[in-house]
Amino acid sequence: MRTVQLNRGGFTLIEIVMAVAIVAIFAAAISPMVFRHLEDAKIGRAENETETIATAILNYYKDVGRWPYTNANGPSGNGVDRIVSSDTVPTGTGNGAQAGANNWGTYGNTKRLGDYLYYNNPDNDSTANGNRANQNNQDWPTTGPGAWKGPYLDQYELLDPWGNAYVVNARYFPGGRYGGTVRHKVFVLSAGPDGVWQTGYSDGATEDVSGDDVGAVISIR
Repeated sequence: MRTVQLNRGGFTLIEIVMAVAIVAIFAAAISPMVFRHLEDAKIGRAENETETIATAILNYYKDVGRWPYTNANGPSGNGVDRIVSSDTVPTGTGNGAQAGANNWGTYGNTKRLGDYLYYNNPDNDSTANGNRANQNNQDWPTTGPGAWKGPYLDQYELLDPWGNAYVVNARYFPGGRYGGTVRHKVFVLSAGPDGVWQTGYSDGATEDVSGDDVGAVISIR
C-alpha cells in the first residue's frame, strides 16, 4: 500500500513577522512623502483660487466702476472692512504674526464675497439665496453703462482646502473706509495649512503675506 504524503509547507510565524515589519518600514518611509505632496497640492489649489478671486474682483470693478465695499442702497457707502467667502473665518494668530494679524478674522464690518461676485446684491439686505438681488435703484443695473455682468464666480460660498474662508481686506480698496496715508496692499488671503493668521492687517503698517498664509495681491492701478 502506497502512502501519500501531503505537503503542508507554509509561512512560519517568523517569516510573517518579518514580512509585516518590512511593509511597515516601507510605509513609514513613504508616508511623509505622500503627505507632503498632498499638502503641496492643497497649497497650489489655494494659490489658484486666490488668483481666481482677485481676477473676479477686477472684472467686477471693470464693469460697475466700484470696488466691493458698498453696503447701502444705491449702491452706496464704503462701510465694509472685510469681505469673506464663507462664514467659517479663522480668528487665531500664529507664531511671528505681523501687526494686527488677528484683524483678518475679527475686524470691523464684514460682507459676503458672493453678494458682489455671485449675486448682484451689493447693499445691506443681502441673503445667502440671492433674494432681493437685482432690485431697481438699489443694486447695480444689469444693462447699459456700469452694468453688473456676473456672476463672476461659479458659486456663492468658497472654502479654502483646509475648510476656511478666504478674506479680503476691503478696507484698503481706493475709496474704502481707510483714510490714512500709509500705503496698503489689498489681498485675497487664506490662513493656510495651520488655520491661523500671520499676515499683518493694521492701518499703521504695510503688509506682506507671511507665515504659511496663502494669498494673491489685487493689482490696483
